[in-house]
Amino acid sequence: MSEQQTQQPEQAANECVFPDCHRPRVPKDPSVRGQAPKYCDDPDHNAATAYKAKNRRPAGPGAQAVQEEDTDRPVTGAAATALLVRESVLTAVRELGEQLPRYIGQLETITDPEAAEAQVAAAETRAEARIAEAQQELVTERGRREKAERRAKNAETAKTEAEEAADEGLRQLDEAKARFEAETARIQEEADAAVAEAERQRDEKVAQAVADAEGRITEVEARTAGEVEAAEEKAGKAEVEAARKVAEMEKTVEEEKKAAAQVKADSLQSVEDANARVVEANGKVEEAQQAARQAAADANTKVEAANSVVTALREEVERMTTAAQTREGRIATLEGEARDLYGQLRTADSKVRDAEEKTRAIERETEEQIRILRAELDTAKKSGGKGR
Repeated sequence: MSEQQTQQPEQAANECVFPDCHRPRVPKDPSVRGQAPKYCDDPDHNAATAYKAKNRRPAGPGAQAVQEEDTDRPVTGAAATALLVRESVLTAVRELGEQLPRYIGQLETITDPEAAEAQVAAAETRAEARIAEAQQELVTERGRREKAERRAKNAETAKTEAEEAADEGLRQLDEAKARFEAETARIQEEADAAVAEAERQRDEKVAQAVADAEGRITEVEARTAGEVEAAEEKAGKAEVEAARKVAEMEKTVEEEKKAAAQVKADSLQSVEDANARVVEANGKVEEAQQAARQAAADANTKVEAANSVVTALREEVERMTTAAQTREGRIATLEGEARDLYGQLRTADSKVRDAEEKTRAIERETEEQIRILRAELDTAKKSGGKGR
C-alpha cells in the first residue's frame, strides 16, 4: 500500500472527527476528568466505528507492476525464474501463514481505540489515585501543621499568662512586704511610745510619792523634836524650882509627864500617819508599777500581734515565693513544649513541602506517561493505517 492516502477534508476544531461528519462535538462535562469528547451525540460515531470507516475507504492508486526485461527467450527465462521464485514464494507463504494471524492480532490490539483508551484511562485512574493519595497526605500534613500551630499558640498564650501571673504575684509580694514593714514600724513605734509613757508615769508617781513621804517624815520628825526639846526644857525648869515648890513640882511633873505622854502619843500617831502615807505612797508606786507592767503587757500583746502578722506575712511571702517558683517551673516547661511544638511545626512544614513536591512530581510523571501513551497510540494508528 502506498504512503499516499486520500486526504480528508479539513474539519473545524469543534466538529465530530468521524469521517465525513460535520456535526458539533458533545460539550465537555466540567465534573469529569480527562480530555474533551471528539465525537458528536450520534451513538454510532465513536473511535471503533471511525477506525473501521477509515479502513473501508478506497485506497489510492497502487504501485505499478514491475515490467520484466525483454529478452530473446522469454519463456525459458520466465520458467527458470519461476522455479527459483516458487521456492521462495512457498517459504514466504508458509512463514506468512504462521506469522500473519499473530501479526493481525497484535495489529488489532495496537490499533484498537478501545484498548488504547482503556490503557490511557487506566493510567489516568492510577495517576488520579496517586494524586488523591498525595493530596490526602498533603491535607493530613496540613492538619498536623495547623494542630502544631494551635498547640504552639496555646503554649505561647499559657506562657504569657504564667509570666503575667508571676509578675502579679511578685507585685503582690512587694505590696505585702511594704505593708508588713509599715505595720511593723507603726506597731513598734506605738509599743515604744506606750512603754516610754508608762515608765515616765511610773517614775513621776514614784518620785512624787517618795517626795511626799520624805516631806511628811521630815515634818513629823521636826515637830516631834521641837516638842521633846520643849518638854525637856520645861522639865529642867521644874526640877530647878523643885527646891522651892516640891509639892507643886510633883504636880507639875505629873502634868508634864502626862503632857509628854500625850506629845509622845501624838508623835507616835504622826509617825503612824507618816507610815500610812508611806504605805499609801508604796501603794501608788505599786499601782504605777502595775500600770507600767500592764502597759508593758499591752505592748507585748501588740508585739505578739505584730509577730503574728509578721508570721502570717512571712507565710504569705513563702507561699507566693513557692507559687512564683512553681510558675517559673511551669514557664520553663511551657517553653520546652513550645520549642518541641516549633520543632514539630518545622517538621510538618517540611513534610507538607515534600508532599507538595511529591504531588507535583506525580502530576508531571502522570502527564508524561499520558503524553507517551498518546504518542504511542498515534504512532500505532499511523502504523496500522500504513500497513493496511
